[in-house]
Amino acid sequence: WRTERDEGGPTAAQTLEGLRQAAECGLPDLADARLTESADVLPAAAALPELLTGLGLLDRLRAGHVPGLGADEDRALRAAAVAELLTAAAVRQVDGLSGAEDPADAHALLELAHRADVLGGVRLADALTRLAREGSPLMRGAAGAVRVLLGHEDPDVLGERVASWVDGARDRASRSTLTARLTGLLTAAGPLMESAAPALEPLLDRVSELADREFLDRLPALRGGFDTLSPAARDRLLSVVEERVGVDRPADTGGVDPAALALWTRADLMARAALDGLRLLPPAPEPIPAPVPGDPAPCPESGPGPGTEARSPSNPDRLQPPADDADPPHGTATAAVSTPSPTLSPTLSPTPSTAPSGGAVPLAGSVGAADHRLPPADRWRLVLGRRTDRLSPAAAAPATALDELYGSGRGEGSRGDLTRPGRGGAGGGREPSYPGVREWSEELAALFGPGIREEVLAAAAASGRPDVLAELDPDSVRPSVDLLRTVLRHAGGLPEARLAALRPLVRHLVEALTRELATRLRPALHGTVIPRPSRRPGGGLDLPRTLRANLASAHRGPDGTVRVLPEHPVFRTRARRSSDWRLVLVTDVSGSMEASTVWAALTASVLAGVPTLSTHFLAFSTEVMDLTDHVDDPLSLLLEVSVGGGTHIAAGLRHARELVTVPSRTLVVVVSDFEEGYPLGGLLAEVRALVGAGCHVLGCASLDDAGRPRYSTGVAGRLVAAGMPVAALSPLELARWVGEKIA
Repeated sequence: WRTERDEGGPTAAQTLEGLRQAAECGLPDLADARLTESADVLPAAAALPELLTGLGLLDRLRAGHVPGLGADEDRALRAAAVAELLTAAAVRQVDGLSGAEDPADAHALLELAHRADVLGGVRLADALTRLAREGSPLMRGAAGAVRVLLGHEDPDVLGERVASWVDGARDRASRSTLTARLTGLLTAAGPLMESAAPALEPLLDRVSELADREFLDRLPALRGGFDTLSPAARDRLLSVVEERVGVDRPADTGGVDPAALALWTRADLMARAALDGLRLLPPAPEPIPAPVPGDPAPCPESGPGPGTEARSPSNPDRLQPPADDADPPHGTATAAVSTPSPTLSPTLSPTPSTAPSGGAVPLAGSVGAADHRLPPADRWRLVLGRRTDRLSPAAAAPATALDELYGSGRGEGSRGDLTRPGRGGAGGGREPSYPGVREWSEELAALFGPGIREEVLAAAAASGRPDVLAELDPDSVRPSVDLLRTVLRHAGGLPEARLAALRPLVRHLVEALTRELATRLRPALHGTVIPRPSRRPGGGLDLPRTLRANLASAHRGPDGTVRVLPEHPVFRTRARRSSDWRLVLVTDVSGSMEASTVWAALTASVLAGVPTLSTHFLAFSTEVMDLTDHVDDPLSLLLEVSVGGGTHIAAGLRHARELVTVPSRTLVVVVSDFEEGYPLGGLLAEVRALVGAGCHVLGCASLDDAGRPRYSTGVAGRLVAAGMPVAALSPLELARWVGEKIA
């Protein structure tokens, strides 16, 4: 405890661990002291997972479930008071989850909702509404599910929204968004789809109504979202789906109350039993005797008799409906026999150009947009990846291709059920695994097209298969920060030979993203706007100067208005600044800041191109690395950054303070989630020192195109009070802030 005090005070993790150890060791005085300390430290410094851990520990203390510490009424009352403080702090942390991309945050949101349903009140409801409207795709799905569980929204509203997600998944970005939204939804409330029919019905209808090509385009995204559920949960959901879309599904009641239908059916059965007891029921029809061999066949010229059906002359096996003008014999009943429509073959004949290797048949390569050759049950078996032994031959190839990525899943039921074939995705009729990545890649391209093939391979790389990156063509791949993050994640652990093969891909991604970012940022950075008299249209028109310079050409028109003919227009032209500024970009490279790290490196490389701006790049986790020498080369900078580790923001700011020479011309930008792993005293002292010296300080809770932060609101509030503004910015907004400061 003294060591913690000497280091600037205990952290949230140290406080929780100290309370747990004191309670389990049976030290009531120390436990009471730690309980008091928890009320002071945790609401301001703890992140949401730590707050939930603290609430769980307080529940055990109140219930007397800690073995070393007996039940005490006074301690239970104090623990209840601290629990209220932690619950209120946890509700405030919901706003910091808007940019979360980890399913663990969706779990935390669900746990908080169960705890804070009563204490959270209006504030929790408002935070969930904002999160469902403005959060990241994953948190939007999770917040929508939690709002239904808390009764803030009807299940049918959520169901229609989920169906709209499927409708909007038309390109790569929207399909990735669909996967993330389904992941958040099913992580927070997977059983909701099984038990709440209004939440499931719109999605059932949408998946069934899609044309085959549209369904296949969305299939990898849907499979990726539902893979969040365990295999056993997907089995249960598929059972519900098959009941609703199967051929044995009861017909619609047509708006009649089902209870009334049950009463009517019961009355009918009772009446039939009464008539049967009185022997008033007509006798059952006698079965038609089988033809005896040797009996003469009926003469075709005699025409059909009263008890025979007309046959089509072109197809003797098809029933021909009776002619409209043919009168049936008197006293005989006639039944209208409909001509069955020709059925489509379950498999499609592939064209030579689209036939995949290995004999797989593309489902939609030659199918029109309105074709529906995949039945709803098969579609859901593909989406859920279960009972694939029941798939039609045409659907087996996509199932095999996606099983190569997702396998049987994780969690309950992932070890398979040997007593029920097809439950684990390896039932009869399935093809063996692909010989290699190249064959799998070719199969994906043939089944889904090159664009979706690229998405599936990127998902495979993100899930831990770096060997698929070799199949991505650097010249044709679509640049994205997510793909770059995936490649960089694997680059550090690859041998030099394989890393050399990936360098062209990394270089292409970095150059394309940097070029696109520079196009957006440079207008906000290069030169201040100075009006200069010029006849060359080099910029915007300076209207006041133009009017003053052309007053001699003014004349009054017939209607009395004065008009000026601008013979010598004055334009606004850009000029270079004559003052030098220093920008220190202090970037958190801990595991939770991977996306912002990539954006920070790309932004730093663009800012380094500003002539009068000296850009420094500091990367920190628990240690600080000065990568300023690599800031001109974004590829080298990203390869030098090692993402992972803890968070020591104070150390990064301490190093930044050593780089300050002229405080009034120094910009210090901290990119972090502000989940400080060390005592807050040191961090607040460093911020106050920089602000007191006159530096321009800014905290970025996130740095990406969306501007959605995932950060600790408690620590951010303390930093704002110390003089550091905190905001979630896009690179363009950061460039504008820099441009305004140095203008």
